[in-house]
Amino acid sequence: MSELAQRLKRTAHVPQGPEMTMNQLPHVSVVMPAYRAAETLKVAAGSVLCQDIAALELLIVDDGSLDLTAAVADEIAAGDKRVRVIRQSNAGPSAARNRGIAEARAPLIAFLDADDRWQPSCLTAHLAAFAADPALGISFARVRFCDPQLRPTSVVSASHGALRLADVLGENPACTTSSIVVRRAVLEAAGVFDTSLTHAEDQEFLARIIATTDWRVSGLDSVLVDYRTSPNGLSSDLSAMETGWHRLMDSIRTRAPGPLAAAEPQARALFYRYLARRALRVGAPPRIALAALRTAGRASTRTLLTHQPRRTALTLVGTLAALLPGNPAARLFSR
Repeated sequence: MSELAQRLKRTAHVPQGPEMTMNQLPHVSVVMPAYRAAETLKVAAGSVLCQDIAALELLIVDDGSLDLTAAVADEIAAGDKRVRVIRQSNAGPSAARNRGIAEARAPLIAFLDADDRWQPSCLTAHLAAFAADPALGISFARVRFCDPQLRPTSVVSASHGALRLADVLGENPACTTSSIVVRRAVLEAAGVFDTSLTHAEDQEFLARIIATTDWRVSGLDSVLVDYRTSPNGLSSDLSAMETGWHRLMDSIRTRAPGPLAAAEPQARALFYRYLARRALRVGAPPRIALAALRTAGRASTRTLLTHQPRRTALTLVGTLAALLPGNPAARLFSR
């Protein structure tokens, strides 16, 4: 058995109550990959340490940062015994998360990126969901999108219940790894993050669990995560998004060809509709949005007409508006 498997092989029950003594295991392990995060790390870690429950540990994984991330992490750890700092050579966020998982001690593992923030009741809400549903493998919260200074915008992710494979492959309702809490038993059954992926690794993780296990993946109807957006982030690189999505599909096809074949038409329609919306938001040439929308329609017109039809209509209107002088669609979809 590998060292990672040995570390994962622990009790899967969810303890109750907010208190924690030195001899008790934490109720939740929070894994925070950090790379060049010196300017944002204190806010992110602070939102963990001020949670409504005290029985947690925070594992900050410094992924070979060249700035003052390590020093800031050490300062945070010096002020709270629940914090541990782990250092590794730069290997990417998935490898950093996997390292944190390997070191985690709790039966529940949560993820928070070093530039995002939780609401104080975040972990309490997740704990209640797991306690109420033994079949729940992953819980995720709704997300409030913020600007680069972490000032909230008016954009909030939609509410979702139990997810289907097509939902995850199409638009990733969880939005970000910062919204996810997972049972250790799920990781034992389905594995950890795929380090070969540089895009959509969180989608692949969720899709793999839905496609290969009986665990449920379900959302909380509570906005508990503040997600910091970046105009130069990977989600603004449309080509990288499309390439990453195809690699995601190939990964799931290898692991679960039957479930993937059933879900692919719906997933393809949802993804390319999303890609069209992203193209409009970033002000890409209108032909890109139009091509994406055509691909979505060829994949499954029925999905476009039955799954959030208003979104389909707005995307079509926005694509046509993008052809007008001044491209008013960019202003419409930036809201």
